[in-house]
Amino acid sequence: MYQQIAANKAKSVFTIIFFVLFIGVVGFFIGLLFDYRYGIGSYFSIIILVIAFVIALIASFTSYYYSDKIVLQISKAHPIDMETDIRVNYTVEGLSIAAGIPMPRIYIIEENGMNAFATGRNPQNGVIVLTRGIISNLNDEELKGVISHELSHIKNYDILLGTVVVIFVGMLSIASNIILRSFLFGGGRRRSNDRSGGGGILALVMLVIGLVLIILSPIIGSMIRMAISRNREYLADSSGALISRYPAGLANALRKISVYSGVESASSATSHMFIADPLTKKNKPLLANLFSTHPPIEERIRRLDEMSLGVGINK
Repeated sequence: MYQQIAANKAKSVFTIIFFVLFIGVVGFFIGLLFDYRYGIGSYFSIIILVIAFVIALIASFTSYYYSDKIVLQISKAHPIDMETDIRVNYTVEGLSIAAGIPMPRIYIIEENGMNAFATGRNPQNGVIVLTRGIISNLNDEELKGVISHELSHIKNYDILLGTVVVIFVGMLSIASNIILRSFLFGGGRRRSNDRSGGGGILALVMLVIGLVLIILSPIIGSMIRMAISRNREYLADSSGALISRYPAGLANALRKISVYSGVESASSATSHMFIADPLTKKNKPLLANLFSTHPPIEERIRRLDEMSLGVGINK
């Protein structure tokens, strides 16, 4: 169990480092392209990235501090009724103590689909959202597994990490857009004799590679974001099993959830937050599987099966 948690954390750190290096490479090529077109030096790439970062930071600041309210409203969730859902309240309270974090607020989505998600920028502002279907169809051990998974997201600051990654992707998208508009609608180029010489062919190749990389950078950035999200799901599975001390509970819950995880109020903007893909056929975008933020449930069950040594897993 501890080895699985360490491996998942290492993968997340490696992916983030790669993301930062990728942004640096894109910045380098932005400098080359601006120097080629305007002759103002590659240092201009730093200015472009700083501008992109500031814009993305401002845009993300609001969503970071108000994301829980926005998501709860979009999902049509309401606060738990202590009298009718006392089982859920006691389960969350006990597992929060085991996880060593303040008890999060609990919200319910009145839908039959089986799903759940966590939001809140830190453990002090955590929120757990459960559908009516997941409460009604899971036994106590399975419900503990799901709630422990969501508590792990809160404890591991996954909402904060997700916000930082969104800022990075926003930087790439904005910088890419600025570059493309500049080349399509910008002014004149440097004089041709400034680019002459033995290194002309190599410079041209570098420029072509850089332009292609800048065009594709928003897509590549999004794919890296998906990879980080999938790794954090594996981490939440592992650390959640550590909280509940019963990996089979979450594994069995995921098997049930896979039958029907659809949530009508979910959208492509909020789907990555859920424990399983909540998108139904009518609200699933094109190429959703290619850019999936969720790892395959079968693989998640297999890993939990290994952690539990096969004990308690329903086949």
